[in-house]
Amino acid sequence: MRAYPLTATLLSTALLAAVLSTAPAQAAPAQAASAQAASASAGGGRCSGTSCSFSFSPATTAAMKKAADRAGWLAGPTADIICLRIPNRLVRFACSAALLFPYNKAKKRLTEAYAEGGCFVVKAELGFTVPIRFTTASAGDPYCG
Repeated sequence: MRAYPLTATLLSTALLAAVLSTAPAQAAPAQAASAQAASASAGGGRCSGTSCSFSFSPATTAAMKKAADRAGWLAGPTADIICLRIPNRLVRFACSAALLFPYNKAKKRLTEAYAEGGCFVVKAELGFTVPIRFTTASAGDPYCG
């Protein structure tokens, strides 16, 4: 596993420390044309303990994957496509920061979720681990859909 630079980890961890004390805000409107291609917000947002997960339906996952492919997976447009849908502002910011690094996990997980007809999931965790993780949920998962 590739380690993030210490400053990025500390910045993201500090931002995520406020997640538990901040009520989710409304998702910001998509401003880029690529973000409008998959304009649905994360439907399965849930927080507990020191982590939050935001999942996207299979239809939104497919639209996001196609939009990211069209954008060439460049950091700025991809952050718009994926992160602007997250209703929690701090997690949305940390997600965007994670995509500034050569973070191919997002591409890999979004492609996997699309190929399996499942959901793409963004997880935020408080601590000294990688604060943002991109994962998948199968179509049968109760949080997918």
